[in-house]
Amino acid sequence: MRTLIAFTIVLCVFGGAYLLQGPSFFWPDRFDPSQGVFLGGLSSQLLGAGLLTIAGIGVMAIRQAARGPVGTASQRWQVHYFLLILLALGFVSAAFTLGERGPNPDWRTPGQKDDQPT
Repeated sequence: MRTLIAFTIVLCVFGGAYLLQGPSFFWPDRFDPSQGVFLGGLSSQLLGAGLLTIAGIGVMAIRQAARGPVGTASQRWQVHYFLLILLALGFVSAAFTLGERGPNPDWRTPGQKDDQPT
């Protein structure tokens, strides 16, 4: 389980650091890949900040678990943990709220060539 958590933290750090640069990309809808949310600029950076916050939460949880059953979490630690979770949810929600909903700008019908207008 520790390996999975460490792998997730590393992915969140690298993904978050990349997204903080503000690249544009399309996040397809689960049921209709031709529709979705286009994230670019600020919305991409907010998603990156959310991923980095999630990585920080994971590090906090691992450090607390390393103390074992003897070291219970203090109330201060629990409040910080809760506030970071709210912050991560806020970043991710803001990213998808600011993103542009609509069709995939790179989507083409089957058989359509690159030089043909849509």
